[in-house]
Amino acid sequence: MKQVRLDLVGMEMGSKNEVLLLTKEQIHSVLTMEDTIRVVEEGFKAFNSGKTVIPFPIGMQIQENRGEVHIKPGYLKRSETYCIKIASGFYNNPKIGLPSSGGMILLFDARTGVPRSLLIDRGFITDMRTAGAGALAARCLAKKSIETAAVIGTGTQARLQIEALSKVRNFRVLKVWGRNPANVKRYVEDMRQKLTAEIVPVGSTKDAVENSEVVVTATPSTSPLVKTEWVGEGIHITAMGADSPEKQELETGVLGIADKIVVDSVEQCVRLGEVHHAVEDGTISVEDIHAELGEILLGQKRGREREEEITVCDLTGIAAQDVVTSQLVYERALKAKMGSYITI
Repeated sequence: MKQVRLDLVGMEMGSKNEVLLLTKEQIHSVLTMEDTIRVVEEGFKAFNSGKTVIPFPIGMQIQENRGEVHIKPGYLKRSETYCIKIASGFYNNPKIGLPSSGGMILLFDARTGVPRSLLIDRGFITDMRTAGAGALAARCLAKKSIETAAVIGTGTQARLQIEALSKVRNFRVLKVWGRNPANVKRYVEDMRQKLTAEIVPVGSTKDAVENSEVVVTATPSTSPLVKTEWVGEGIHITAMGADSPEKQELETGVLGIADKIVVDSVEQCVRLGEVHHAVEDGTISVEDIHAELGEILLGQKRGREREEEITVCDLTGIAAQDVVTSQLVYERALKAKMGSYITI
């Protein structure tokens, strides 16, 4: 697999007091889902090879506006840049015609600390790299042949996760559940342009989960949406909504019956994710976690081994994903002489 090149020596940059400014539209033009899945895989491998410096993320809640802000710094050793990402989710925004996700990424020269690029992606890189992680989870843990997938949620991640899933698994039917019927209708219309699968709205999360072979939960829910009794043999669940301690999409019993629990980061998931709730109430212990995703990608641990296994992947998002994805965007922008420079 071709690795993202982290060395930018010889590439044209601005002067020491110039910062390359890239907009979401420019970033979108150089970053495909296939690119994202590829480089995010390299990021996970680096994370589990001791090649990254990834501090624990900072989270801030703005409860009166249903808002949250996450700050994630990261560095790949021997790279010429490091990044600091500021990402936000404001879940009332769709009511006033604004997207719920936002943010930007700052790239700095790792030799001097001088700012090199400001990627005003409005959350696009975060959305893409999160979907890329979901695709990798499914590639490692879902059955090779699936008939029916399901998604719980109708927002940006519900779209991108399924688009990414379609790059690693073929499925004939996609079931979708959302709280708002109008949003479900819009989701079906939009995704019919991207998928060949039949898209079927369902009336409950139970209908979504039962008889599905892959289920993706993509909501900011603070109470479980998936019950243990609905989970059948051979299912894979990717839970990516719980990226702060108060969020939860799965009953803890779902992790209790799983044959394999996989996480992006044990340190994060025992404090933020679905695993956090299951460890806290005693359903599982940290020792019950089978692997970090990067360990499976490196071949250090096994993914799915039997058709009937129940697998769960808890994704809270790690900065290694941001580092490699923003680095790829920066590299391509420099080569294409894209963006504009601002003087600082």
